Amino acid sequence: MEGTTSFNPGFLGSSFNWWIGQIADDSVWRDNILSGKYANPGQIPGWGRRYKVRIMGLHDQGEETIPSEDLPWAQIMYPVTAGGGQTEAYQTPALRQGNMVFGFFMDGPEMQVPVIMGILGNNSQTVLAPTIGDTKVTDTAPGSLATSGIARGQVAKLESQREVLPDESLQTTKPGISPYTLPPPPGTALNEYGLSADASANPIVRQYISAAENEASERGLQGEEIVNFIKNRVKESLDKQRQRESSPLSPADVGATKEHVDGIHQLDVSDIKRDDRYKYKIPMMKADDSVGSAVKAIQTVADNLINMIDKYLQSFQSYVEKASSVVRNIRKEIENAANSMSKYMKVIYDKIAEYITKIINQGLSQIVSSIPSSFRHLFADVKEKMTGLTYCLYNQIIKKLSDQILKKLTSAINLDELEKKAKSQVLRGNEFNTAPKVPMCYAEDIVASTIGSTVNDVNRANKQLLDNLESFAGEIESQISSVTNEISGITSQITEIIGTVSGAMNFTNVKLNVFGCDLTPNMAVSDFFTLDGGGGGQPHTQLPSAESINRGVNDGADVGPTSTDKKSYALPPKEQASVVYNPQPETIVQPTS
Repeated sequence: MEGTTSFNPGFLGSSFNWWIGQIADDSVWRDNILSGKYANPGQIPGWGRRYKVRIMGLHDQGEETIPSEDLPWAQIMYPVTAGGGQTEAYQTPALRQGNMVFGFFMDGPEMQVPVIMGILGNNSQTVLAPTIGDTKVTDTAPGSLATSGIARGQVAKLESQREVLPDESLQTTKPGISPYTLPPPPGTALNEYGLSADASANPIVRQYISAAENEASERGLQGEEIVNFIKNRVKESLDKQRQRESSPLSPADVGATKEHVDGIHQLDVSDIKRDDRYKYKIPMMKADDSVGSAVKAIQTVADNLINMIDKYLQSFQSYVEKASSVVRNIRKEIENAANSMSKYMKVIYDKIAEYITKIINQGLSQIVSSIPSSFRHLFADVKEKMTGLTYCLYNQIIKKLSDQILKKLTSAINLDELEKKAKSQVLRGNEFNTAPKVPMCYAEDIVASTIGSTVNDVNRANKQLLDNLESFAGEIESQISSVTNEISGITSQITEIIGTVSGAMNFTNVKLNVFGCDLTPNMAVSDFFTLDGGGGGQPHTQLPSAESINRGVNDGADVGPTSTDKKSYALPPKEQASVVYNPQPETIVQPTS
C-alpha cells in the first residue's frame, strides 16, 4: 500500500525497526520510580516505568564511549490484559537490570524512542556476572552479557532500595563448587574408576589417581584389587573436597539465587523450610492423663530442640542447612525450649499441690467431724486459707522452673564444645551427625532432676503449711485434745511427699466412672501433631513411668543428653579369613540299643 497515492508518510508503522538490547545499571534509572507512596503526581521524579537500554549496534561501544546515563529512555508495551492504568487497570513490569529485551523504535529510522515489547528468558546454565555498568563486553571485545538482576552497580543502593529476596529465590546448592567433584549426570560414559572423561582430565583428579596408584603399589595389590582400590580412594578424596567446598566455612562465589525461567522446577530454600516445618512436632495434652502427656510433651520439646541444634551444627558443613536455617540465635532457642518445658512441668507441680491439698482436706475433714459444732466454722476457714496458701507456695516454686531447666539444658548440651567439634570436623572434610533420637528416659530425667532440685523448696512449702496448721491447732489444743493426733497423721503423709512422687503423679482426684457401671471412654492416643503426618504417639516402649521419675528424684538424677557423633563400622583387615557366625549345629547320632 506504500506505493499507492493514498499512502500517508506520517503513519508511525510505515517503517518498522526492531532491536535487541540490555537494561543498563539501575543506578541510572532507579530514581525514575519511587519505592514508596507519594501524595500527588508532582512528587514523581520520572514518567512512569521507563528503563535505560543499551541497544546492540547503537550503544555497544562501551561505558567509556557511551555512559549508561546517556542511553535513551525505553517505554513499555504492555499486553492487552494489563490495561493502561485507567480505572485502576494496570500491571507492574518485572524488568531488572541486566535483562535482555527486544522491541522497536516508535520513531522508525530516527531510532530515538525505543519501546520494549518483550524479554528474553535466562537459561539455568548461564553464569551471571555479579557486576554491571562496567566495560567488560564491547563491539570489539566479545564475551557474555549475562548479568545478575541483583548485580552490584556503579552507585551503591540505599538500604530501602535493596532487593529483599524471598526464600523461593535462594538456591540450596553453594555456587563455586568444583564441577568435577559432583556426581556425573545420568547417561554419562564412565571409565574404570567411575569418572567421566572431563573429570579424568582434571589435573587435581589426576593427582588423586596418581596418589591412589602409589598407595595401591605399596600395599602390593594386584589386578582387580588395584582398580577397586583406586576407584574407592578417588571417590573418598572427591567427597571430602566437595564437603569442604560446600561448607559455609569456605568462601562462596556470587550467584546463589534462582535467576532463570526454569526456577519453578528447582529445589529452593523455601522447600527445605516448608519440609522442616511440616515435620515439627507440636505437643498435645490429654485430659485423661495430664501428667503422662506433660512428660511426653517435655520429650517432644527436647526432640524438637535436639533437631534444631543439629540443624544449627550442620550449617557449618552443609550450605543448604545454612541457607534454610531459621535459627538465628541458637541460645535463644534453648531458652525458649526451657520455657516450654517449664510450662509442662507446671502441670506436674500442680498435680503434686493438688495431692497435698487433698491430704490436708481429708485430714481436716476428720478433725472437723471429731470436734464440737461450735468449733467447726473455725476449721472451715482454716481449710479455705490452707488451700489458697498451698497454691501460693507452689506457684513461687513454679516461677523458678524456667531458670532451673535452662541451667540444666545449658550445662548438658555444652553448645560451645559442640560448635568447636563441628568446625573441627568440617575443616578435616569429615561428615558428622549430632542428632540422636531423644528417648523417653531423657524427659523423665529432666522431670526427676527438676523435682530433685526443688526438694528443699517443696519441703519448706510443706513445712510452712504444717506450721500454720499446728499453730492454729495449738490455740485450741487445750479445749480439743483429739486434734493433736489428727494433725500428726496429716504431718506424716505430707512429709513423705518427696519420697512418694509417683503416688502424687498418679493421683486421681475425679473419677470418670462414678457409679461403677459407666461406659469407659476411648482414651486419646496422639501425643504430638505434625503438619505432614497428623497426630502421632509414642510407642509402648517409650511411655513415661512415674516410678522411674520417683527413683530419679531419690537418686539425684541429672540431665545428660547423649548427643554423639555417628560412628563408622569396624572393617576387617584384608588378610582376615572368612568367619562363620552362624555355624550349622553338629548332628550327633545316638547309638542304637
